[in-house]
Amino acid sequence: MTYHRENLKQKLIDEAYKAIKKEGVETISLRKLAKKAKVSQTAPYRHFQSKDHLIIEVCLKGLSNLRAKIDAVDAKNPKTKAINGGLAFIDFGLKNEKIYELILATISGEITKDPLRIALFESADYTFSNLKNRITALNKKKNIQSQLDGIKVHAFLTGLLQVIRITNKVNTSGGLEAYHAVKTASLLNKNLKKVISDFIDSL
Repeated sequence: MTYHRENLKQKLIDEAYKAIKKEGVETISLRKLAKKAKVSQTAPYRHFQSKDHLIIEVCLKGLSNLRAKIDAVDAKNPKTKAINGGLAFIDFGLKNEKIYELILATISGEITKDPLRIALFESADYTFSNLKNRITALNKKKNIQSQLDGIKVHAFLTGLLQVIRITNKVNTSGGLEAYHAVKTASLLNKNLKKVISDFIDSL
């Protein structure tokens, strides 16, 4: 199946997203995507200056999906809303591990005047601010402490996600380390909501 020119850019982004989510960014090339879309090898370059620009577009799609996932878990109670946002963040990171890793690696890159890279930083800031704002909403004074609390919880959730990811990886290796990893992962998975709630209460 071939694609109309106006649809080709989004199709290439979608195909790259799926491939990276499954196999990682190392498997991606504009040539492979062109072949999959049944277009000439030069066609993707009409939409992307380089592979790096395609990767940024994939990251923008990932951030958009993360925002949608966080927005989808609303609640009237501010604390419940904050907890649900944290759970949604971790769930996204676990189910989209390679996309999550790519987003972190890409936003950690050099800040340039490239409009697309600027758009990426703005999207990342907006996405993570969305998560942090759920925490600052718990502090009615809206002072500097509420902002710090938001940063603390974001850092905590990022670290918690990393712990779960590491234990899941060790889990597949066998031996004593795997045994302890299974116990840790099981304990966290069963009590994830409580862990986030207790941390928020400690602020």
